[in-house]
Amino acid sequence: MFLIAIIVSILYNNAQKPYEKAKETALTQLQEKAALSQIDDVYLYNSTTAYYTGTGQDESGQDVAVWLAQDGKSEPIVRPLGDGVTEKEARALFKEEAGNADILSLTLGMEGKTPVWLFTFKNDNGRLNYYYLTFSDGTWWKKVENI
Repeated sequence: MFLIAIIVSILYNNAQKPYEKAKETALTQLQEKAALSQIDDVYLYNSTTAYYTGTGQDESGQDVAVWLAQDGKSEPIVRPLGDGVTEKEARALFKEEAGNADILSLTLGMEGKTPVWLFTFKNDNGRLNYYYLTFSDGTWWKKVENI
C-alpha cells in the first residue's frame, strides 16, 4: 500500500508540472507586460485563444483585472475590478442560477472581445456543464449543458 501511495503521489506531481509551469509563466508575463505591482489571482483560460488572466493592483494601487493573450501578440486588456463582477459576486450569481451544484473550476477569461467568468461543474446527472457569466455586467452570456 505504501508503494502504491508513493507511485500515485509521483504521478500526480508529474501531471501538475505543466500547469504549474504555465502558471509561473503567466505570473511573469502579467508582471512584465501589464505592470502589476501585486498579483492576487492568476487564471489560465483556454478557448479559441489562450489567455493568462490576473487580478491584482496596478502601479497606482488600483484593483484591476488583466487579460493577456498567451501568444503575446496583443496588448494586455486592463479593466478596473470595480467596473466588473468579482469572483465572490460571480459565485453568488452562480448559486442563484445553478443552486448547490459543486463548481469544478472557475476561471476568468476572454471569449472574443467579451471578458467572462467560466464555471465548470457537473449537474445532478453527473454530466459536465459550462456556464459563462459576463465580467462587465454579470449577465449569463452562454450555457453549454449536459456534455
